[in-house]
Amino acid sequence: MKNILGTIKDFKIIPNNFKSAGEFELISNDENEFKIKLNLLDKTELEDYKAGGSVEIFGVNNVGLIYFETTILKKEDDILTLAMTSDYSVIQRREYSRVNLEQGRIVLKDMADNFIQTVEDISAGGVKLICNQPLSLDKAYEAEVILSNNMKIDCSIQPVRVVENGGKYIISCKFINLENVDRIVLVQYAFKIKMEEQNRAN
Repeated sequence: MKNILGTIKDFKIIPNNFKSAGEFELISNDENEFKIKLNLLDKTELEDYKAGGSVEIFGVNNVGLIYFETTILKKEDDILTLAMTSDYSVIQRREYSRVNLEQGRIVLKDMADNFIQTVEDISAGGVKLICNQPLSLDKAYEAEVILSNNMKIDCSIQPVRVVENGGKYIISCKFINLENVDRIVLVQYAFKIKMEEQNRAN
């Protein structure tokens, strides 16, 4: 794991409170622990990182998306010392994994409740919808994403591809102006779903 940590970029860290999730830089690591610097978190967010608490970490390297959980050993302001672990998962090579929304849903705020018939898949980059009417490619739409873990995300989506099929419209959309913490939540949600799929397959 020590060698793998050195190959990861775009580190993300999530404490028990999702809203205090953020990015960090790796300072050092050895066989037993590694030290990181949290980036741009305010004092309130930093309070959610306490010695003895558990955190989830993920990032990208040339193998795929790396995910693992670990424990905070020590905290000094925005510097954390974390326990090294050998237990990690590689999810897939895509930077943003596409997964089913499971029990969640998406609501377009200016459309009827039944406008979206199905959410085909979702990722931290965007969403694929099946609708009973087309959406305009040159317009952004205000949306609310309700995940199956009851987390709600307010965002905007913009269609990038609309295909008519049997009277229904398959609409691929990208997220725009998505808050960084919300993108982290979506990536973490995709990790959870992928791991559940892998566990069921095994």
